Amino acid sequence: MSVNPSLPRKVLVVHGVQSSDTGLNQDALINELIRARIDNIPLAYACELYRYENLNVTALRKYNKLLGLLVANPIGTAVGGAVVEMIGDVVISLQNSATANRIREGLRQTILAIFDAGNPCYIVAHSLGTIYTFDVLNALIAAGGYFDRGSRKTWPIQGLITLGSPIGLDMFQVTGRNAIKDFGGGDKWFRWLNIWDPNDPVVSGDLFGQHLSAYKIAEKFLSGDPDQGWVIRDISTDTGKSWLMAHTAYWHSPIVGDKLVDMMTS
Repeated sequence: MSVNPSLPRKVLVVHGVQSSDTGLNQDALINELIRARIDNIPLAYACELYRYENLNVTALRKYNKLLGLLVANPIGTAVGGAVVEMIGDVVISLQNSATANRIREGLRQTILAIFDAGNPCYIVAHSLGTIYTFDVLNALIAAGGYFDRGSRKTWPIQGLITLGSPIGLDMFQVTGRNAIKDFGGGDKWFRWLNIWDPNDPVVSGDLFGQHLSAYKIAEKFLSGDPDQGWVIRDISTDTGKSWLMAHTAYWHSPIVGDKLVDMMTS
């Protein structure tokens, strides 16, 4: 199969850490941003959400006793049970468990289903979802048969936008995630925009919201070799929020809508 540029664009939204599988509406929020920023550009598109929190909820049941103890102590009381449960999502990803592999495989299958249908696919990933997306993207590039740098029609993913990503933290720098896969020679470039708020504690890794400045998070993956075939840009934005509110404010940020519309129309 190959991408048909005349078909509607598909925006695949990959959510981040959640306290439950209910009320997930990030695809609707991205759709609202697109509609608000699209102006008069004729663009056919649809948004789809890749849901995986149900897998995390099931896996976390064996940690229920531990989570209960955490919530009961002074720290757990201060940050709230929902935050403690979200920490469990991160633990699952770091353990590279069967659950984490199922999440990656489900995302891979979703991406390839869109590709098989011929729709150009653009991914907007948030928080922990950026880690799973990065892993799957690199795996698809390494697998061969996709991402011919001379033809974007062979690309299951046309572009990537990450929001509030913790990918710059040492805890996520494991083997296989400490570099991007090279595309090789060609004249097409894969675009990755990493949008982050300096007050976002998930980006800084500081529970108390350390303010970051002049810190390149995603661009560190560039080696300067043009055969890498990547255009990576870090975009720092002040959402006007602080602490964890800054981490969820991207869904309402006009710059996200602007950058996504630009990516889909150029």
